[in-house]
Amino acid sequence: MNQSILKKTIGTLFLLIALVWIQPLLAQDKIITNRGDKILCTVTRIDDVNIEYLDSNDEFGIIEKKYVKVVEFSKHPRKVIDHADDTSKAIKFNLLSLINNSIQFSYEKALDPMSSIEITFKIFGVSVKDFPEAKKGGGLDIGYRFRLGELISGLRKIDNAHVLDGVGLKPVIGGSYAQIDIENAKEQYYYVHIGAIFNYQAAFKNKILFEAYGGIHIYKGKNTINFSNTPPLSGVLDFEDGDLIGSDNLAISYGIKLGYLFGGFDRNARLLRW
Repeated sequence: MNQSILKKTIGTLFLLIALVWIQPLLAQDKIITNRGDKILCTVTRIDDVNIEYLDSNDEFGIIEKKYVKVVEFSKHPRKVIDHADDTSKAIKFNLLSLINNSIQFSYEKALDPMSSIEITFKIFGVSVKDFPEAKKGGGLDIGYRFRLGELISGLRKIDNAHVLDGVGLKPVIGGSYAQIDIENAKEQYYYVHIGAIFNYQAAFKNKILFEAYGGIHIYKGKNTINFSNTPPLSGVLDFEDGDLIGSDNLAISYGIKLGYLFGGFDRNARLLRW
């Protein structure tokens, strides 16, 4: 009987020791207040006003976000679902494309807090400047954007950033076709291109999106010039199509976009970002 009690006591002590060691491992997250105080905890929920957490003693706690400087998550956090604006969308207009005889609209949708997909529609022949030739045609680009800041950072630091905000790298693939009417001749060309774009996006009040970008591309295409009563001629394909300028199979892109943000926000479920 005494041995049975002793075994139970030893077992209980081992259980308590194990809990003491396990609790710090569970309290992986860190809340840093504006005063510099640090709270080791497990963040369970973040909404528009408060941060809810379990401390190292597994006791529930809550703090208003206005008193918090930053929330840091460990390199190996527990698995959580980040609903941070993952339904955000944007419609954007390229202001600089009008200089190069094109009007461009883009649609971007956040896939998760780290990436988004963007489709750009191009219509040639619309410009704020006068061009001597009449141009028709258009193009379509598809890009996949990565948020570079979160990929580089070892710790996941969450601040007041929109999911479409920040510095990004965007691989892009696309194609275009154009027809130009010049005196006594007609030029037609088409090309496909693939490239990489670096961009910076800033969201204001979850309504307005500003983007500045630049990139480099390689392309392959063909152009033909038809003169009256003359066989068609083919030559080097050079072009200036809105944000894309190419020569000798190498092109650069640049632009400034202004957009409108919309889409649902799962405010009751989203975590890790506000």
